[in-house]
Amino acid sequence: MVTIRDIARRLGLSVSTVSRALNDNKRISLKTRRSVKKTADLMGYQPNYNAKNLTNREANTVGVVFPVNNRVVDNIFYVGILRGINAQLNSRNYVLSIAIGDSTEQVIENVKSMITRAQIKHFILLYSHQNDPVIEMLQKENVDFVTIGKPAAGQDWLYVDNDNVQAGFDGTNYLIDHYQCQNPIFVQTHNGWPYEIDRRKGYLAAMKQAGKSPVVLSTQENDELEDQFIRDNPQMDGIVAIDDYSGLQMYHRFKMINPNKNVEVLGYNNSLPSELTDQHFHSVDIHPDEMGQSAVKLLLDKPAEDEQVIDHIIVGHEMV
Repeated sequence: MVTIRDIARRLGLSVSTVSRALNDNKRISLKTRRSVKKTADLMGYQPNYNAKNLTNREANTVGVVFPVNNRVVDNIFYVGILRGINAQLNSRNYVLSIAIGDSTEQVIENVKSMITRAQIKHFILLYSHQNDPVIEMLQKENVDFVTIGKPAAGQDWLYVDNDNVQAGFDGTNYLIDHYQCQNPIFVQTHNGWPYEIDRRKGYLAAMKQAGKSPVVLSTQENDELEDQFIRDNPQMDGIVAIDDYSGLQMYHRFKMINPNKNVEVLGYNNSLPSELTDQHFHSVDIHPDEMGQSAVKLLLDKPAEDEQVIDHIIVGHEMV
């Protein structure tokens, strides 16, 4: 078994220098740290994580926190993010632990247990909500965390997101340019999440550029109100929905009222199986796998003193 002493002997360095380099101590130059890690990999060095964890009083585990949402379990978007997170953690000899619950109180207790009992010091939240009690608790603890989704105005922490203004703009133009939609509407929830606000901004900008009148519907999970909205807007021939699930719901309501009329629908996340959609349903892939991988990198890859500090990563999007 290769030891730190073997690496030190190969490089002509002290054992303490090699140990610090392997643990990303910023007192060791970036060049030396990279050289030590490269040599360690070539020699097949396997660190003793149990000993390291006892020394640092933290687990080689990342806590992944789900939002309190009845659509979490069946949402493929979250599965994609988890795949990306797990791929990065495996390459670093880390594991993930999940915090999920039916209420905010359950999630908070779960996260508290992770911190105090499991010594978990790194977290990825699969959401970014304003005035969220879980985020407020993490900010008070000696832990690091990253959110999927940018913070609301006035808040500041590490995050991974898409350029949702551009995504909203591109999605709207896709319906206008490719399907000649003259009156696409925008469907959002009543939650006012940052990504919703940004995608709506993109929709409004595209409509203004095209010289069209925007129409925005905030869903309240009330079928009667949505049905009346559809009846009140017979001119609509396109739907830009905040996500695939909302788009599919609106599409079904539209077809129930107008069975002989077509409408082009565009959602986000590319999360629906093909058997649930038809040729009139389109989606924007926001690359959840890449978002998950980027979240781990942002969380665990601490920049050296001579490197620029990165506080967020923007992942691209594409029409599918």
